[in-house]
Amino acid sequence: MMRNLKVLGLALVAMLAMTAVAASAASADEFTGETNPVPLLTGKQTGAGDVFTTTSGIVKCKEVSYKATNVASGVTAVNATPTYPVKTPLGEQNCTAFGFPAEIHTNECTYRFTINAGAGVTTGKLDVICPAGKEITVTAVSAGVTKCTVHVPAQEIGAGITYSNTGAGATREVDITANISNALTYKHTAGSGVGACTSGHGLGSYTGAGIVTGETAASVHVGIFLS
Repeated sequence: MMRNLKVLGLALVAMLAMTAVAASAASADEFTGETNPVPLLTGKQTGAGDVFTTTSGIVKCKEVSYKATNVASGVTAVNATPTYPVKTPLGEQNCTAFGFPAEIHTNECTYRFTINAGAGVTTGKLDVICPAGKEITVTAVSAGVTKCTVHVPAQEIGAGITYSNTGAGATREVDITANISNALTYKHTAGSGVGACTSGHGLGSYTGAGIVTGETAASVHVGIFLS
């Protein structure tokens, strides 16, 4: 009888172990914070700048920031509100498009950053989320004349984001790198004068990098990481 109980016990342990492995394989890495929820996530651009490549030319911004509030631990997707300032802290034009000064208006659209399913996976996707009837616009203007307007609607982009942990303890942060190739739907409206674009549409590419930091309501740093 005792021998049978031992065999049953070993079988139960093996079954639980296999269940745990299966659950781990099915799960994904998650955004985790030292507090739950994390009151504020702020993202700041790193590297040379964000670059959006279209058939009409290149849109480039030197400064981009992101913000998300009350993010719960254990989620695999975070909605963040992007901000593209008109001027940099040094007073320079922040964004240019097709060689002209440009402004980017998000019009209440947000970005949803998602981690793909699978244990230990640190890749994911980016979706553009917009209220009904709204879109992100990039307007290139020179001497008061609109040269081109690019329209980026709500859409799902299947891949192109990579996540990694950096720092230790309360200083932990998450690095995010975007490398989206020919997958970002857009259209452009013709402008006027020399250098103006024509009307059209296409699939654009987007590259950029940023670091995401967690904060309390009192602006105290909170460690965040993927686990």
